[in-house]
Amino acid sequence: MTRASITRAGRAFAAATLLTGIAGLANADENAWRLRIGPGHIAWDEQVTLSIGGAPVPGAGARLSDNTTLLAEIGYRFTPHWSAGLTIGIPPTTKASGTGAAEPFGELGHIKYGPLGLTAQYQFNSDAALQPYVGAGAVYYMVFSDRDASITQLKVDNAWGSMIQAGADYNFSPTMGLFFDVKKLFLKTTATGVLPALGGAPVRAEVTLDPLVIHAGLVLRF
Repeated sequence: MTRASITRAGRAFAAATLLTGIAGLANADENAWRLRIGPGHIAWDEQVTLSIGGAPVPGAGARLSDNTTLLAEIGYRFTPHWSAGLTIGIPPTTKASGTGAAEPFGELGHIKYGPLGLTAQYQFNSDAALQPYVGAGAVYYMVFSDRDASITQLKVDNAWGSMIQAGADYNFSPTMGLFFDVKKLFLKTTATGVLPALGGAPVRAEVTLDPLVIHAGLVLRF
């Protein structure tokens, strides 16, 4: 494992443990913990600029396939209105396909990834059954594996970004309810590889991801 990989892993671990640190500073509260769990749809809003052999290729881009996977947000309420939430999920795989001048290359590669998000949230109507909320925070885009297609030696970098969210809980009881949540992520990353169809020319892609994540399901409080 390279030093850069260790640094990225350390940052991800720090984000995951920050929620526990916040909880430790708070006073004990009945049903302060929550779990929002259910299917999440990831709709990419990608912009990709391709360079081959060090030269930008006008009109060449890529499209990422949308994904649906199981997502969970683990949260802790430290006042009636303020809470923190850590979003994790089962890593999906997106397919990258060439567009424009890169369309003849077809499938460029496959990326298995797992965004890890931590947000601070403000919840309205804390004593009501319907509780809307808004939030903002940081996201870490973690690439678990790259699989080659028309681009070989594919390597997609991990990346830090930001996100905002809005949603609502509808509580049937103090411990159970339903939720609907929308998150907008702002992410940029870089992908590299080689293109055998052009004699092994090096390829580099500057990628703006910016997906919209729609998440709904069951909320449990404990």
